[in-house]
Amino acid sequence: MPPSTMRIKLGESGTQFLQRNHLDSRSNVDRQPAGLNFYKYRWGTTHPGTVYVENDTHSFEIQHVVSITGTEDTEKQEEGISDFSIRAGITAADYVLHDEARLAFITLLQTLAQAGWKPALPYGAPRLSGEQAFQYYLEGGTYATLPVDYAPTLEEWMRIKSGSWRFYAGDLFINIAVRRSGSQVVNEPGAYLLSFSIYGKEERGRKQVRPSERDQWQTLWVDEVKKLKRTRYAIEEKLTKQGYTIDTDYVEPIVHPADPVEP
Repeated sequence: MPPSTMRIKLGESGTQFLQRNHLDSRSNVDRQPAGLNFYKYRWGTTHPGTVYVENDTHSFEIQHVVSITGTEDTEKQEEGISDFSIRAGITAADYVLHDEARLAFITLLQTLAQAGWKPALPYGAPRLSGEQAFQYYLEGGTYATLPVDYAPTLEEWMRIKSGSWRFYAGDLFINIAVRRSGSQVVNEPGAYLLSFSIYGKEERGRKQVRPSERDQWQTLWVDEVKKLKRTRYAIEEKLTKQGYTIDTDYVEPIVHPADPVEP
C-alpha cells in the first residue's frame, strides 16, 4: 500500500528517506546526469497524503499533500537532502469558498507560530510586521514577503496576487506560496494550491548570491548582506517619514558565523 503519511528530516540521506517512508529506489528516484537526485512521491488530489516535518521542538504537519520532492546533490552527499518541495491543497476539497480557504491558511500560520517558527525577512526588505507589513505589500505589490503575524480580512485575502510567507526555526527555513485559480468572485468557490519550500541555512546562504557563486557564498556573505541592509535602512527611513513603524525587535536568523552582519 502507498504511504498515507511521510516523515521528512532535512539533511538525511536519500537512502534514509526512502527506507523510513517505505519507498522504492527505482520508481521514486529521478537521477539526473547533472549530479542531482530527486526523491519524489505523488499522491494526487483524489487521495492526498500527510507530511510530518521533523525539526526538534519546531516539528509540524502538512495535510492534503499532493506531491513531495527532495533534492540531493551527489557532489555534496554529506549534506544529504538539502531541500524539500511540497505541494498541498489548502483543504481536503478541490474547490473551496474563499473565506474557508482564508481561515484554513490563518490556522496554518498560527500552527507554525505556536511551534516556534518566526518571520524570515529578506535582508533588503524593511522590517515591518502585522497590519503595516500587509498594507505595504498592498501598496507596492512587490514586497517579497507577507506578514506571518497578520490575519487578512476576506477583502484583503482576495487582493493577494503573489508573494510568500517566510519562516525560520533553528537551522531550517520555509517559504510558503499560495496560488489561487478558478473563480475570483468572493462568494464562489475557487481552487488553491500551497507550495512549501523547506531548506537549511547552507541553502539559505547559497540563495543569497548568484548561481555561479553558490559554492563561495560564505566568503561573499558579509559584503552581500551589508549591501542589502543598506538598501533596507534607506527604505525604512522613507517609510518612517510616511508614518510606518519599523520593527526594531525583529531578530535575524543566524546563517553565517559573522551574523548578525551590519553595514
